[in-house]
Amino acid sequence: MAVDDGSTDNTMQALQEFAGNPQVEIIHKENGGKHTVLNMGIERSKTDFVGCLDADSYVSKDALLRIIKRFNDPEVMAVVPSMHIHKARTPIQKMQKVEYTLGVFWRSILAELNSLYVTPGPFSIFRKSVFDKVGLYHKAHNTEDMEMAMRLQSHGCKIVCANDAVVHTSSPHTIPKLYKQRVRWTSGFLQNLRDYKKLVFNTKHGHLGTLVLPVMIISTASIIFVVLGWTYDFWKYWHGILIRFEALGIRMFEWTGFNWKSWNWFFFHTSPIMIGGIVSLAIIITFVLVGARLSKTKWPKVTDFLWYGALYSIVAPLWLIRSIYNLVTSRQTMWR
Repeated sequence: MAVDDGSTDNTMQALQEFAGNPQVEIIHKENGGKHTVLNMGIERSKTDFVGCLDADSYVSKDALLRIIKRFNDPEVMAVVPSMHIHKARTPIQKMQKVEYTLGVFWRSILAELNSLYVTPGPFSIFRKSVFDKVGLYHKAHNTEDMEMAMRLQSHGCKIVCANDAVVHTSSPHTIPKLYKQRVRWTSGFLQNLRDYKKLVFNTKHGHLGTLVLPVMIISTASIIFVVLGWTYDFWKYWHGILIRFEALGIRMFEWTGFNWKSWNWFFFHTSPIMIGGIVSLAIIITFVLVGARLSKTKWPKVTDFLWYGALYSIVAPLWLIRSIYNLVTSRQTMWR
């Protein structure tokens, strides 16, 4: 079934190519948002399982078969795939390549804890009968896939992950486009979390309520604290340089420059921050490699790790801070 949500491009013309196919039903409706398209498709479908595929995503040929096998367990109500970046070319996409592969590992852990809080839009599959229990999609701050997962969790429904069902998705290739996407994602998560605050610290919802969601809240607060601390230190450092330059002019570089005579190749800086950074990096690399192994995909290249290390810690706090601002001010994000 292909539903055209009042598009203004040539979508309907492209769909006409399948007009004579008895397995494809083409529907045109007035624009109402993604959730209305999903709901129309679910209501009109006559199958035991339903799912959706984003236009910018590409499913491996055996992904659906691997997902459907997970429904042999009658308690499973939804299955999510393993997400990877499609054709990472720019540095920002290569950064995301590592991030997505790391996400495969985390998603597998969350699935084992029955704590998945998102059913990704690109290719999640549901047992159709579950919608009779929990209802259809809501607009949900433009993050319907997160809201649906939290609603399923609130009803005690089981969501599992098919690590070997690989789906590649197109990703933003510039920082501004990535920033806008992640502000929508993160704002949607925080606002949906506010809507489902009853899950947090609720022992009835197992690890999701007592461990996963509380840790995510604490982690978010910790990141903000660290970023503000770094910002203050950065300002203080350059303010000191400015004061010295005003006092000494160009002569300040005579005593603040790097002294090669003091360099010692046998000295290793053993501060807690340095040690913690090295350990954290080793853990991240290990988790990424495990994620690639779980999804049976190629390991990211060394250059991908370098871009991840160089860019992620800089750009991620930007969309996190903006998302918290959106949460506090109740601002809604836009798709584009």
